[in-house]
Parts: sequence; structure tokens; C-alpha cells
Amino acid sequence: DTNAQYVALVVYMPETVGNEANYVGDTAPSIDLGVKLVATQYTKESDSFDDQYDKDATYPVTSAAELKNAVANSGKFNVTEDIDVNETLNVENVGVVLNAAGKKISNSSDIWDEVNGNWSLVSAKGANGTSLVIKDGNFEAKANDCYTVDVQDGACVTIENGTFVGNVHAVYVLKGTAHIKGGFYSIQQKYPDASKADEFVLNCYDANRAAGTAKIIVTGGTFVNFNPADCQAEGAHTNFVADGYKVVSEPQTNGDVWYTVVKG
Repeated sequence: DTNAQYVALVVYMPETVGNEANYVGDTAPSIDLGVKLVATQYTKESDSFDDQYDKDATYPVTSAAELKNAVANSGKFNVTEDIDVNETLNVENVGVVLNAAGKKISNSSDIWDEVNGNWSLVSAKGANGTSLVIKDGNFEAKANDCYTVDVQDGACVTIENGTFVGNVHAVYVLKGTAHIKGGFYSIQQKYPDASKADEFVLNCYDANRAAGTAKIIVTGGTFVNFNPADCQAEGAHTNFVADGYKVVSEPQTNGDVWYTVVKG
């Protein structure tokens, strides 16, 4: 590039710094110099033990643009600020770990785009073995707009924990598998049939579930007004709860009932 400009940058570690400067934690070290610089260990580097001392390091994400880039690439990252997205975050790679770290991911503008299959805040797509793990954080869809998480093209999503507020569905599987291991799930826009208002918090595409290509496997989590072991999502008495687990119900003072999945 004939228009490129190159800058030599040298960063010195103060001589007074001791071993406390060594990386400890779950987020890669970063330096704010107007541009974000993050670093993890190179494959030929090692400490006195091996070359794996920061294999679990994650990158900090602070904006919608950074989050879009992060989910588009394989890797692990921590969301360090609340983020308002204006389009679906599409995940199409193997080994993506989205740690929302207690932050809020939401959309203040409509992002629903049925033509392009963008129905949620986060969508796992791609027939290349796409795998996504979601940890912690508050995923809140704009009222009357989208779901929070969906699975397409045979992808696999594992939700370890977090809060998920969707519309009609919180988690939807067109084709692929969703493992629900924890989290808190509810919907704000209800299903139009009042008798089934909260019966689709988790839902699969019926034909693919019947064919065995769309699955939801629940081993944890709490669901508002939705019993994942006995719902109408795929017909009367649909059960998404794995063998060896059961549901405990807890009525709330506002009339809601919370259904929590525990070991049976």
C-alpha cells in the first residue's frame, strides 16, 4: 500500500516491576495507546513449565463493532461494557466462547430480518461444525422484535448461564443442537394464543425436531411460566429435559411460576 504509514513503537517495562506483572487471570493484558493492543503467548514461547500458560486468555470487547468482529472469528473473549447491537451477531466458526461477563447485550432498534435468517441477538450458523458457548451476561431483545439466541445449519450452542429475555422464543433451534445448562429465561412478547402464551420459550422447528436434526437438551436453568419438561412447543407434553433431571416449580408473588431444572 503506497499510502500506508508506519510507526515504530517501543514500550518499556519499568525497572521497578517485579513478578506481579506476570499474567494472571482470564483476560489477556491490554494497553490503551489510542489503538487497542492485546497479546497472548506465541506458540514457540514458554515459561518454566510449558507453552500453555495463557491458553485460556480472552480478549476484551467494548463496542458493537468489536463484538461483531469477535463472534465472526474463532476464539474466546470477554464483554467489558454494555453493548447495543444494530444487527444479528452471526457466529460461523468453531470454538467461539462469548463471555458476556455480567454485561448487557441488547438492541434498541429492530434487527429482525427474516429474509436473511437474522432472527436473534446471537445466531449460530454454518455447516462447518460451528460451536458457540455463551457464558453469563444479560441478553435482552427489543420488545416485539427478535429472539435472543437461535441455532441454524446444524450448529451447536451451549448456554452455561446468563439472563435471556426474548419475544415468543428465547432460544430457537431451526437445525442443530442447543444445550441449556443454566440461565434464566423469559419472554416479553407472548404467543398470540393466550392458552399458549408462554409455551414456546424454548422451541424447535417442528419438522426438523421430528427428523432428529433439531434438538434442545436442558440440564439446568430457570424458566418463567414455562415448564421445559411439559410444554406445548412441539405438541402437548413436549419434554426438553434430559434423563436424570427434573423440574421444581416455585410460585411467585406476582402470579408467575418459575420452573427450575435440577438433578433428579
